[in-house]
Amino acid sequence: MNKLFSLVFMAGIALYASATVVNYSPDDVSIFRNPERGFTEELGGETMLTDSKNHVIKPEADWYFDIEDPDNADRKTQTLVVTVYYLNNYRSKDLSSAILQGFDEDMQILRDNGFKCVLRFAYNWQSKTDASLTWVKRHIEQLKPHLEANKDVIYVLEAGFVGQWGEWYYSSNFGNETQELNANRRQVLEALLAACPADRFLLVRYPLIKLSYLGDEVPLQSSEAFTGTVRARIGHHNDAFLNAWGNDGTYGRNGDGPDDDPVLRRYIADETLYVPNGGETNVEESDLAEIVSKKDTTMAELRRYHWSFCGSTYSEDVTDTWRSNGTFAEMDRMLGYRYQLTTATLPSAANAGEQARFVIQIRNVGCAPIYNERHAYIVLKNGSQSYSLPLQSDPRRWLPNGELTTIDEMLTIPSDVPNGTYQLYLHLPDASASLANDPRYAVRFANTDVWDAATGMNRLNASIQITDQPMSLPLTTNDQPITATKLLLDGHVLIKRGDKLFTVTGLLVP
Repeated sequence: MNKLFSLVFMAGIALYASATVVNYSPDDVSIFRNPERGFTEELGGETMLTDSKNHVIKPEADWYFDIEDPDNADRKTQTLVVTVYYLNNYRSKDLSSAILQGFDEDMQILRDNGFKCVLRFAYNWQSKTDASLTWVKRHIEQLKPHLEANKDVIYVLEAGFVGQWGEWYYSSNFGNETQELNANRRQVLEALLAACPADRFLLVRYPLIKLSYLGDEVPLQSSEAFTGTVRARIGHHNDAFLNAWGNDGTYGRNGDGPDDDPVLRRYIADETLYVPNGGETNVEESDLAEIVSKKDTTMAELRRYHWSFCGSTYSEDVTDTWRSNGTFAEMDRMLGYRYQLTTATLPSAANAGEQARFVIQIRNVGCAPIYNERHAYIVLKNGSQSYSLPLQSDPRRWLPNGELTTIDEMLTIPSDVPNGTYQLYLHLPDASASLANDPRYAVRFANTDVWDAATGMNRLNASIQITDQPMSLPLTTNDQPITATKLLLDGHVLIKRGDKLFTVTGLLVP
């Protein structure tokens, strides 16, 4: 072996000897709460708001958020609530300051209890009577600053306002029984897109609404996802999951085509990798289809269309069947994302102010990715001292249904990190400053012995020694010392011979 190859071989040993390889055990059984996913319950379903009765959540808060109540056992693992504001009494007048204040106070109750909402506004749950276009647009304008101020606890905004239950079908002012857009419905959608916070999704009830608005049938592609375009901001909700007739017209062509169009199904399956999808079932007992009683078939539907949330009660005929055959528990685990650490190669030592390589493999075994912006951090923690190193990898791109994501990044250790031994963590806090330090809003991984509930971080079960001394291995040739200083991002080794720096590969060793 000549001197150059000998040098490269020894440099490679020195650099890789300072890494720790950790293998993680998956937890495929536990059901636990994680933000922005899972089963939901609806609040305010029959509350007709008035100036004196101006809350939807507050009247039920003491009962709903009491997770120690044995009747509320499901809520121990829930983080979402469907919140519907019925504005029947304001169809032809401004929303009062009392209504807007009640909304803000309800959102604070969610914040205080570690929840977020799937939010909708409507004008009637008993009939198709809604408000005129003029008043709908006025109400949306009034709500806009309140949506922005409370976006931290709004998971998604459903289009609402039009038709019975705000589901854009039975309507007295916007054309009855249609899944597509007419001129007035288009204006409502445009007003909602303008009012919905730019970093939140607007969900529409039927795929034809989005297709009609965009004028094409091209599903959202990965390259456009999360860019803020209209195509990237409109998601979907389906309030007739598993029902016949194309889920009650969800996948229908409005009389111009099949009741259950495979093209529309494929459209939803493709683009819900990048926009949210969820809802509830409405199958009645007399129509309980075979699909409802088969866990595997139900889970296949949820996985294909990437459901992140689903109603836990309505319709009871279905949800009771799910509970009896084990489907409910499986859905509780798998709705939305479920991240698992598989293996990691982590530096066991590094210099403050210099780079270190972190390689982490993550598998998402859930039905969907995470959708709202959220950053991942490697955290160095020593007692009360904590330093967060942001990863470039985007958790929204950690795809579901068993896909494996490999993070391989060179991270700079902050120069002000004192010498010492630090435990390593992976942290995915909420992106909103108001919630970033609340562990209830951080993402928990489905592994044994990783979750730290007090901090909301996931232990990587490894430590790193930080020093301000040069970490190099002295080597020699016949005349001058040679020092291997660091591994570069492209896989080369930077070495110093005398007063000269040059690189050689540390990976191609004979």
